[in-house]
Amino acid sequence: MVGVGAVFVILSVLYFGIVTPYGNAIEQLDGKIASRQRQMKEVQTLRDEYLNLQDQLAEAEKRLAKAKNFSLFSFVESTTDRVQTKENLVYMRPQPTAEQDGFKSESVEIKLERIDLGRLVQLLYALNTSDVYLQVKSLRVKPRFDDKSLFDVVMTISQYRRST
Repeated sequence: MVGVGAVFVILSVLYFGIVTPYGNAIEQLDGKIASRQRQMKEVQTLRDEYLNLQDQLAEAEKRLAKAKNFSLFSFVESTTDRVQTKENLVYMRPQPTAEQDGFKSESVEIKLERIDLGRLVQLLYALNTSDVYLQVKSLRVKPRFDDKSLFDVVMTISQYRRST
């Protein structure tokens, strides 16, 4: 009986002194491995986002460099002519130049009357896909009372360039 008790005590000591701590250590290491794998995925995601932002920055720098000999007024006029909205152009008003954080902003306000939605979208697309960095700062679209399929539009278009 004493021998069986001694064997039980020895097995209990081995189990609780060696096997259980070893199993707990293995579980902790597995948890650390899973945590490090999640961290690696996060780092990979951040790396991809950083590379994407670098590409966007390079594209923006390229577009800003093209803006040196660019006339916003003539570009807007030729773009309205190209998308066949020049006959709807009522006025083009240059806005005061603003300067902030090393960038100069030149703006022009235009008003278009009796323009259909398709041509307005074409004009906005042409402005958005230009070689230089342009932004439509404000856009007011009102439907006409005499023809609900036509609109009166007032928009402010801004061009950005580095201050020299």
